[in-house]
This record gives sequence, C-alpha cells and structure tokens, in this order.
Amino acid sequence: MRRDPARLGWRRLAGRRSTAALALLVLAAAAEVLGAVVGGRLAGGAGAAGSDVALLAVLLLGSALLDGAGSTVVSGVIGRAEQRLRADLLARALHQPLPVLQEQAVGELLDRVDDDVNQAGHLLRTTGTNLARAALRAVLAWVVAGLTWPWAWLLFPAVAAVALLVARPSARTVAGRKLAEEVAWSEHAAQFEEAVAGRDDVRTALGQPHVLRQYARRASTLLARVSATSSASSTTQLRTGLAAQCLMAVLALAGVALVTADRMTLAALVTIWLLASSFVGQLGQVAQHLPEIQAGIGALTRVRALLDSPQEPDGGRPVPDVPADVEFRHLSFAFGDDDGPGFALDDVTFRVPAGLTCALVGRTGSGKSTLTSFLPRALEPPEGTVLVAGQDVRATDLEALRRAVGVVTQRTELLAASLLDNVTLFADVARADVEAAFAALDLEEWVSGLPDGLDTVLGPSGVLLSAGEQQLVAFARLLVRDVRVVVLDEATARMDPETERRVVHASERLLAGRTGLVVAHRLATTERCDLVTVLDAGRVVQHGRRDELVTAPGPFAELLAAAGTRSPEGERVSAPLTRTERRREPRTLPTVRPSLARTVWALLRIYPQWGFLGGIGFGLATVLGVYGAVSGFVWGRLVADLRSGSGTPWPLALVLVACLVAGPVFVSGAFRIYPRWWVAAALRVRFAVLRGQTMQHRLEQTSAGEVTARALDSDRLIWYADRWLDVCLAAIAVAAAAALSGSPLALLVLLGVLLLPALVSALGAPLAGRAAREAGDARARLGQELASALEAVRTVKLSGATATVQAQLERVDAQRVRAHVREYRVRTLLMSVPGVLVQAGVVTAWGVYAAGGWGLADAVLVATTVSGMGWFGIVMGAAVTEAPVARRWLQAAAQLAGTADLVSLPPQVDLVAGRSPLPDAAPRVPLRTLRLEGLTAVHEDGTVGVEGVDLTVDRGSVVLLAGRVGSGKSSLLRSLAGLVDHEGRILWNDEEVRSPQEFLRPGQVAYVSQVPRVLSVSFRDNVTLDHDRAPDPAFETARLHSDLAAAGGDGVLVGQRGVRLSGGQVQRLALARALATEAELLVADDVSSALDARTELELWEGLRHRGTTVIGTSSKRSALARADLVVVLEDGRVVAAGPWRELLPDWGHLAG
Repeated sequence: MRRDPARLGWRRLAGRRSTAALALLVLAAAAEVLGAVVGGRLAGGAGAAGSDVALLAVLLLGSALLDGAGSTVVSGVIGRAEQRLRADLLARALHQPLPVLQEQAVGELLDRVDDDVNQAGHLLRTTGTNLARAALRAVLAWVVAGLTWPWAWLLFPAVAAVALLVARPSARTVAGRKLAEEVAWSEHAAQFEEAVAGRDDVRTALGQPHVLRQYARRASTLLARVSATSSASSTTQLRTGLAAQCLMAVLALAGVALVTADRMTLAALVTIWLLASSFVGQLGQVAQHLPEIQAGIGALTRVRALLDSPQEPDGGRPVPDVPADVEFRHLSFAFGDDDGPGFALDDVTFRVPAGLTCALVGRTGSGKSTLTSFLPRALEPPEGTVLVAGQDVRATDLEALRRAVGVVTQRTELLAASLLDNVTLFADVARADVEAAFAALDLEEWVSGLPDGLDTVLGPSGVLLSAGEQQLVAFARLLVRDVRVVVLDEATARMDPETERRVVHASERLLAGRTGLVVAHRLATTERCDLVTVLDAGRVVQHGRRDELVTAPGPFAELLAAAGTRSPEGERVSAPLTRTERRREPRTLPTVRPSLARTVWALLRIYPQWGFLGGIGFGLATVLGVYGAVSGFVWGRLVADLRSGSGTPWPLALVLVACLVAGPVFVSGAFRIYPRWWVAAALRVRFAVLRGQTMQHRLEQTSAGEVTARALDSDRLIWYADRWLDVCLAAIAVAAAAALSGSPLALLVLLGVLLLPALVSALGAPLAGRAAREAGDARARLGQELASALEAVRTVKLSGATATVQAQLERVDAQRVRAHVREYRVRTLLMSVPGVLVQAGVVTAWGVYAAGGWGLADAVLVATTVSGMGWFGIVMGAAVTEAPVARRWLQAAAQLAGTADLVSLPPQVDLVAGRSPLPDAAPRVPLRTLRLEGLTAVHEDGTVGVEGVDLTVDRGSVVLLAGRVGSGKSSLLRSLAGLVDHEGRILWNDEEVRSPQEFLRPGQVAYVSQVPRVLSVSFRDNVTLDHDRAPDPAFETARLHSDLAAAGGDGVLVGQRGVRLSGGQVQRLALARALATEAELLVADDVSSALDARTELELWEGLRHRGTTVIGTSSKRSALARADLVVVLEDGRVVAAGPWRELLPDWGHLAG
C-alpha cells in the first residue's frame, strides 16, 4: 500500500510483519483469557486440580511466550515506521518555503524531525502495545465473561461507555493544554540550540548569564504548562479509573449476593473477577505510563503540524531553451505588515540581456540581496515581475529554476561532511570534476594541504575553515554545476583581493555566455561587469553600462570616489593559495567521570513535593489497587469464606470495594504532580549542558547539532532514574504481600518473579549495552548531520540539492534505524522474560494450593499480587539492561557540560520560578600597552594557525592584519580573544596573561567574529545581554540608528520570527554588542566585509572618535589607509609590518 507522506495513521504500520505480530498477540490474549477460566475452576473446586494446573501452565506460559514474540516483531515494525515517518517529516521540512524555514530555529526543526519521532515511537512500543493488548483482552474477556454470566454482556460495555463519557470533557481540555505545552517545548529546544551554536559570541560578550536567564524563563513557562496538562490529564485518569473500578465493585457486591443465594457458582465469580481484573489491570498499566502518553501525544501533535506545513509549489514549466536574460518589471515588495515597519523594494525595473553581467551596488541595507533572492524564488515575487529567459519565474518549475540559477552568497554554509561532499552536495558528480574545479581556482595546493585532501571532514568535528576559505568551497560548488544564470551575492567578500582576482578570473569561464548578477560592496569586483544598477532604499537610482557610469556624475561615481578604488594593474601577483599544516599536540581536556548511582540518587531527591509525594501516591495505589497486596488479601479471604460457607462475607466485600475505589484516587493524585518532577529533572540536566557549553573555559568543540541531539536525549537518564522509583514500589508490594500471607514460600515466589528478570537481564546486559551504545552514537551522528543540513538549508535549496541532501540524511537515518531496531529487539526480548515469570508465578501459586502447600486465601493473594508484578519485573530487568545506556549518555553529557554534577543548580537559579542571576560587573584593567612575544595560535586538533608573532600595540592604536585567505589572520585574533590556545606570551601592561579564557574578555577585550551570530531577542537585548550597558552610543558608532528606525525601534525582536537582518546589519549589530562593553581592546575579524564603502568610512571614523584600541582584519584599501599599523601575514607568519603607505608598493595586491 502506497503511503501518503502527509498522513499520519495506522496505515504507516500496515504490512505482513504487522499482521504476523497481530496474530501472535491475538493468540496470546486468547490463551490468557482461557487461563482465567481455568483459574476460576481451581478456586471454585469445580475440576481435577492436577490436570487444571497443567492446563493452566500450558495456557499462561504459552501466552507469555507468544506475547514476547509478538512484541519483538512489533518493535521492528515500529522502528521502520519511524524511519519512514522521519523521512516524510524531513521532506516536508526541507520543502517548506524558505521564508517559513528561516522563521524556524534549527533546534525546533531538530526537535520535530528527530526527537518527536523518537517519542512517538517510544509511545507506540510501550503504551501503544499495552493498549493493543488491553483491547484484545477486553474483547475476549467480554465474550468469555458473557458466556459465563449473561449480565456481563451489558455490564462491560456499560462501564466502557461511562468511562468514555466522563473522560470526554476533560480530554478536550487536555488536548488544548497539550498543544500549548508543545509550543513551549519547541521554544525551549530552539533557544537551546541557538545558544549553543552561538557559544563563542556568547562567551566573548560575557553573555552566559543572559542565555541562562532566557533558558530559566522558558523552563518556568514549560513547567507551568506541564502542570496545567497534568492537572487536566489526572482528572481524566481519575474519572476513567473510578468508572473501571466501579465494574470491580459491582462484581464484588453482586457476586457475593449471587453466590450466597446459590444463583452463581464460585468458579464463575472467580472467572469473571479474573477477566475483569485483567481488563482493569491493563488500563492501570496504561495509566502508569501517563507522562509518556502525554509526551507521545504532544509529539504526534507536533508531527502532524509539520506534515501539514505549507510546501513550496510543485510543478510548472521548464526553463525555456533560449538565451536566459533576466528582467525585473515594476517589482515592489515589502517585509513586515502593511501597517508596521519593514523593508521595501519600490517599483524596481531593469533588464540584463542574456550573456551580460550586471553589478548591483548600493549602501548596506539598500535591497541588493533581497532583489537577487527573487531569481531562485528564495522569496516569491508578485506574478509577472521577475522573468528568466522571458518566462515568469512563478510559472517555472521550482527545481528546474534553481538548477538553472546558480547562487553564491556572502555567508557560505558548510555541511558536516567531507570537502568533496560539500562541493557536490551529495550529487552524482565525478571526483575528477571536483578536482578540475579546484584547479580552475588555482587551489590544488590548498586542497593538498588539508589533512585528507578532498576527503577531509569539515566542521566542528573536523577541520575548521576560515570564512574566506569557505567562500572558495562555494565557488567550487558553482563550477561543478551547469547553470545558465549566475548570482554572486558578495561571494568574494571574505577573500583578499588577490585571491578574489584569481577566483573572479576563474569564474569568467563560468560567466562566459551566461547571464550574471554580482552584488558587491568592494567596487573593484565590478570591473569586469558590463552593466551597473545602483540601489538606494529599495529603489533603482541609476542603471546603465559600467563604462559610461564610471565617468558620468551620479550615485555610482560617488560610491567609487568614497571607496578610493583604483585598478590593481602594475601590482605584483602572488603565488597560488596554499595551506600548510603545522601541528602541535592536540589540546587534551580531563575526562569527566560521573557516577550513575550518585546522579540517580540526586535526581530522586530533587523537588520532593513532586517526586517523593508522587511516589507515595503510586505506592498506596500499588498495594490498594486491583492487583495490590491488600486487595488480594481481602479478595482471597472473601473467596475462601464463600467457598467454606462460614462467616459473614459482607464486611470483607465492603473493605474490598473501599480499596478498589481508593486506588484511582491515589494514582490520580500522583499523576497530577509526578510529571512535573520528570520535566524539571530533564530541564536541570539540559541546563547543565547549556551552562558548560557557554562558560568561559572552552570544552571540546562539538557541533551544535550533536550537542542538541545529546541534550534532547536526556530522557534516557530520567527514565533510568524513574526505574528506581518503580523498584522501590516493587519492594513495597512484595513486602506487603509477604507480611499479609505470613508464608516464607509466598515471599520466595514473589522474590523469584521480581529478581529473576534482573538476573537474566544481567546476563544480557553486555549485548543490550552494546546495542544501546551503537544506537545512541547513530542518533548523535544523525543529529549532527541533520543540524548542519538545516543550518545550510538556504544553500541546499538554492543549489537545487534538496533531493540529494535528503537522500544522504535518509542513508544516515537508515543506519540509525538498524541500530535502534537491534537495540529494541534485544530490549524487548529481555522485557518478555518478566511476563513468562509472572505467569509461572501464577501457576506456582495454584500448584502449591493444589498440592496442599497453602490455603485458598493465600493462593488467591499470591496469584493476585504476582499477576500485577509484570511491570515491576520489567522494571527490575530494565534497571540492569538500561544501566549501560544511561551511563553512556551520562558520560557524554557530562563531557559536554564539563562537570560530573548535572543535577545541582548554581546559587540563585530557580527553573520553577524562572529566575537566574543578572551578570556581575566585568572587572577592568586599563590598557596601556599590549605585547605579543612569539605568539603561536594552536587549534584544538593541534593545527598551528599562526606562529612566532611579535607585536606591540599602544592604547588608542588601530592595527589591521592583511593577508590572503588562510594566512592565519582569524587564528591570531581568536587567540587574542581566548578562543584558541596559544604558545608564547601575551602581555597586558607588561604583565603576562595567565588565564586568557577569563582575562581576554570584557572589560579588557571585546571580540567580533568573522561571521557573527545574533540571538532571537530584541536589538537592545542583543547588545546589552542583561548587563548594565548603554546601547545607544554603540548603535550610533555601529551606524545602526537608521536600521533601528526602519525596524521600529531597538525593542523589536530579531532572529527567528523577528526582523530579518542583512549580512551587514548582523555585522554591525555584533559590533555594537562589542562596543557596548566599553572594553579596552576591540578585536574585530573583518568587521566591514559586508559594508559599503561609505558606511565603512563612517564606521572607522566613529571608532577613531571613540578612541577605541582596535586589532582587526581588513582587505579594503580605505580601512588599511586609516590604520596606525598594518601587519601582513603569509602562511601563518608575519612577513611585513608598518603604515600602509609604506607597504603599498609590495603588498598593494592584498587590498581593494
């Protein structure tokens, strides 16, 4: 049967394996129901005891074995259904319109595609299977009960109808509250991933208190919504539980009356009681999984929302096979609401004939990048306003259009994959073609300098490339594609002019015969363009041939004059770009060794008003419920009295009814509060990971996707802690039953049922642990690759590579599913052992009775208590088999948190109230002189970024680094910000900096990265980060006031679901954040690369006016000319230093 990827229903589980599993479960249910009939015969003395015990053994043990086999098959079916669902969700996520995708945080999508599917699968494996068992047994029990006692034909359906009727009103409330809770979960995951992804920006701005405060606020909101959901759910559970127990109460009272009146046999009463208690007991087990049911239902709700998400249009006409001109016809477009602030394009009209290249120039924020976004339909233009090859892009097939339009943007996004795969994006491109692309860019030596050449893994888990090197990868991507229109949106902004000239020269071959649009702030980039279009505030203010506009008075000539651009002719040309690997011993961090036992004990002790009191409620329900020791004791005495005909049965019957009614009350009370402990425990553990990832002392570099995936997998630890609460409840049940029976043999039987699963699990623990470790690692790898694909989703989609990247992710997920299916098969097999032992315990109870070992009352007591110990046997086994899983996760999480204590909160942090302390005032040591002596920057893997640097910087100086891509500029600056380890000495006022990861922070050093990140908070909060900082002067110096006015003020939200910022605006906002710290030294890594010449000049003048000491990088002539000192780096070493005017004759090729 072909599945509809947008539907979520039972058909996803359909198949031959499902049919086989259902058949096994039906046979198991039938055998157990027939066993109830045999048990009734034994209690009533209606048959031969010996043969009945033998028959009972065959039925019950056979039922347990068949049930275990069916459950094992089901686990595999669900695992593969998870894989198909995850693939469908991934496809739906990747095929959303780009504007919709950009409003969703990576953490949120990761939560949807991975964690929600995992939760839904867990729900089906546990509660779903239990519900199926309960439904099968309920139907069969109803039939057999009806044949035994005709009134059961009406009584069972009546109770079910009443339970459904009383549950419906509160069920609607639960659904609404659950939806609100899931929104809070999504926001929690999004904020977590965003903070981890921006950890370097966070720590260098002393922003950890801010992200922890944001986390605490979201945690408090989430806990409040979980509380609301739990209250409504517990009300539903109480109503259905009381309705079910009313069935048992009616049976008890009516049965006593009928048996004493000789209108029903005792065997019939016991049979019906066993059938009804089995039905009610199954419902009780489902109730015990209520927190998981809530989580699973919420996950399914979020999954359905993603399946129903808007999709990009499908179908359309192919790109016409004619010369591909580009035309904009009266294009008007606005971000934001009609009545609110937002950026707008206004009546943009011009045409680029086929085969020509047009440069788009203008000041930062003038609309250049927005305009080019319409060509590949990253933004949907109004109909008839954007044409490629004479055809409206809205009428063109989207994938065909994106294959025809090649885009390289300022911010290059890399996948967590090899260099080869980052170029091909997993398409079927010959390796020789990739090698030829790098050869065309003069980059053979650069590639050969990487550790594994084209097979070198890039990203946090591999080799980190500078922003300029990343743009080289983007050009190689374009060279291996056969495109008809080329869009270069600040595609060389991160490159030095010499490397840019080589890349542009290579791209001339690509542009030959093709139509091109080039967005450029570095106006030298436009020299080879045929046409120029000047934009200002979303309007075309000048358009024409470049050779004419150069000399004609107007906006373009003014931009040229501001940039001071001149031809680079006559300047020497350097050698091809190379990458030399020099290595030291990699940085090693001490291994954190957490104790699983101490961590579980710590978890069980937090929030006792929820965890401890909830446990008491579960304990009382355990001994008073239908399978409880107290109710079993009373029922046994009642059956014995009815059989002997002595005594008055009514007092015992009333006590039994009271016990049965009390059970749901205690369960409901426990479930009203216990889920809060569960969620609060998970939030504490994740808080520890976030705190470790954003603290000043760096941990091992791990991708944000992998960190988020590990953190979202925290349920592994919480489940394990919960197991030990159930172990305590099991001990209570055994102790109560043994005390009430007074028989050592009863204690032995109960302990055997409880402890033998643990023994079997201990034997299978190595296999289970290995399978779980493989599954956990596979999930982490999927999380890493999925997060990197979602981070790079704009590149993936605009490259027409959605299908190939999706196929790669599905291959990785297939490995994860195989590992998880193995894990769940092993786990299911081990979990089936308690079921066999429970049924063996029931047979033993009746066998001892038949042999005269104890009386009928004790037999009923032991059989009743043992029947309810199936779950506890599973828990005992899980406490053994899940220990390696929980320990492995705990070890990984502790390494990510940098501490063995994942439970304790810092002083003044209260996740329930949403409180976390404000940051302390940063200490400040005024700068007089900064000296570097033999400084060598060493990256985490031991790679030397720059070595042997000697430099002196006086207060108020502006020092700029110049050099080619990969020359070590960023490595040097990151070492000055404490983000890269160093050898040699850094001296601050002649005092050596002993703790760079603490001292090289505000108020000493403020850092702006090459590709900065902003948080999804307001402009103001992005700058202040909850510190007592004055943002307005920083906004002024960073030239952001006009942008703030256009956006609606500094209180407007940016980032996810906020104002969209251009690359230049992000850089200036990050600069404002650094300036607001009023640090003694500003370390700025290429802060002006996305700025137009005029804005850049204003920025440098503003920094001069503030008297800021600056060490930065730039490849712009106007910036270098204003520096007090320019330091030239080549191949990781200083080769020249001095004023730019002195360096210009030899090194002018490095500036543009």
